[in-house]
Amino acid sequence: GRLETRGRIDHFLKGRGLTHLFQPVFDLTSGKCFAVEALARFSGRPRRTPDVWFADAHAMGVGVELEVVSVKKALAALSQLPLGVALCVNAGPEAMGCDEVRQLVAACDSRRVVMELTEQVRVDDYPRLSHALKQLRLMGVRVAIDDTGAGFASLAHILKLAPDLIKLDRELTSGIEHDPVRSALGAALVSFASRTGAEIIAEGIETVAELEVLRGLGIRYGQGYFLDRKSTRLNSSHLGI
Repeated sequence: GRLETRGRIDHFLKGRGLTHLFQPVFDLTSGKCFAVEALARFSGRPRRTPDVWFADAHAMGVGVELEVVSVKKALAALSQLPLGVALCVNAGPEAMGCDEVRQLVAACDSRRVVMELTEQVRVDDYPRLSHALKQLRLMGVRVAIDDTGAGFASLAHILKLAPDLIKLDRELTSGIEHDPVRSALGAALVSFASRTGAEIIAEGIETVAELEVLRGLGIRYGQGYFLDRKSTRLNSSHLGI
C-alpha cells in the first residue's frame, strides 16, 4: 500500500537500493563510444519501473529530492569513464533548475556532462527552465531533449529550449526501414537539427536494418540493444560501478 511505497521511497532517498545501468551511445560514423547514459534502477519489492517510482515520489512531494539523489549517484560515475566519453544524466524540469543539481554539476568535469530533460513531468515555467539551462550551459554542460517523437511536449521543448542534442524515441526508430512516414519525420528532424546546430541521437536501435536507415538519414549518434551487443569497446561492467 501507500505506506509501504513511502517506506521504499525513503529508503531510495538515502541512496539505498538505487543504482544505475550505463548504456553506451555510439558515434554511428566512427563506431566509437561518444557517451554513456546513466539509467536509474530501483531494487527490492514491489518491482516497478523507474518512471513509476519517480512518479510516486512526485505524487508524495519528494520527486525532486529523489531525482537529485539519482543525479548525484550518476555523476559519481564520471571519474570512472574514459576521458573522451560524456555522461548523459536524466532529470525533470524542476530538478534541472534546483541549486543542488547545479552544485553537483559544478563539482565535476561539467564539459563532459549531458543533462537530459525527461518527459515524466510537465514543464510549467519555460522562462525559469531556460534560465536554469543557461546557467548549466555556462559550465559547458550540453542539453538533450529525451523521447522526441513520442509526444507533443518534446517538440515544444525543442522549440523553446534549443537543445544541443535531440533524442529520437524508440517509437520513431522502431521499424523505420518499413515506414516512409517515420523515415520522413526522421529526415525532417535531421534537417531541423542541422539548421539549429543540434545533433541527433537515435534511441532503441535493435536491428541492422534500422541502423542502416538511420545512418542513411544522416543521424550522427545512436544507442540500443543491437549496438550494445555488437560492441565490446565499452562494457559498463568494466566501469566497476
